[in-house]
Amino acid sequence: MDNKHRQELVRSAALKAERVRLSAEIPQSAPVDPVDVAIKCGCEVVFMRLPSLEGMYSTVPRPAIVIGSERPAGRRAYTCAHELAHHIFKHETKFDDLNTLKDNSGKVDEEFVADAFAGFLLMSQTAIIRALKDRGWSANTLQPEQVFRLANFFGVGYSSMINHLALSLQILPRTKAAELQRVMPGKIKAKYGSSGKSEVVILDYNWSFRAVDLEIGDTLVLPQGAGTEPGNRLELISNEGDHLIYRAINSGLARAFCAGGDWAANVRISRKNYKGLAQYRFLEDSEIEI
Repeated sequence: MDNKHRQELVRSAALKAERVRLSAEIPQSAPVDPVDVAIKCGCEVVFMRLPSLEGMYSTVPRPAIVIGSERPAGRRAYTCAHELAHHIFKHETKFDDLNTLKDNSGKVDEEFVADAFAGFLLMSQTAIIRALKDRGWSANTLQPEQVFRLANFFGVGYSSMINHLALSLQILPRTKAAELQRVMPGKIKAKYGSSGKSEVVILDYNWSFRAVDLEIGDTLVLPQGAGTEPGNRLELISNEGDHLIYRAINSGLARAFCAGGDWAANVRISRKNYKGLAQYRFLEDSEIEI
């Protein structure tokens, strides 16, 4: 694939991603929930427990996206956006296993444009610049935990965020990107008492527009001065230093808020490795039984 053709595909992907944002009525500076967007675009979204599955797009009997629920949260979001691209660009049925999306060499046009679309949909330049400005951060001086928190906010993986900043948006120097890539996100998770098998989401008072999505066993980190509504979904694990640490213990809906302030964020908790239609993933167990 020559460079000129690659640039044309990237421009097409960026334009389509912006049109999807507009049609879904998502502000330019807001992060995106790709599952909600896919549903708005007319796709049925299903989670399946298949260890080797990244995702699949099917055109029959109706447009549907299948996502491997055993993949990390950021990977699931990227996969959903990638499969949505196949729908938006009117591609035929596609099946992506672990090796398909890992191998970047020799990708056909349809896979390359789907990757580009996913990046621009999830991490638009306007939204990235706004998120950095709100937090007083500069791309040139980003520290590993700041990148981790940006990735949390946009619902993507740590490495995906670094690659997008450096390669697609070109606002992160390559040398800085290489330095950041050498830090394993598991080290950041461990700081908050989490194992590598569960997710850690770190909130600040600039979190807005989208809900916080967790699975049972995941860790939620809130700044001091914040708290959660009473209930049996989030358990306070630690209250030390400048943050509070909660563990998700039951599926359902919760809420984090600033005591005496005007900030709040909805929290949605699903069962681990959920299997089923996406719109039901945050139901309480009792609601599912009914």
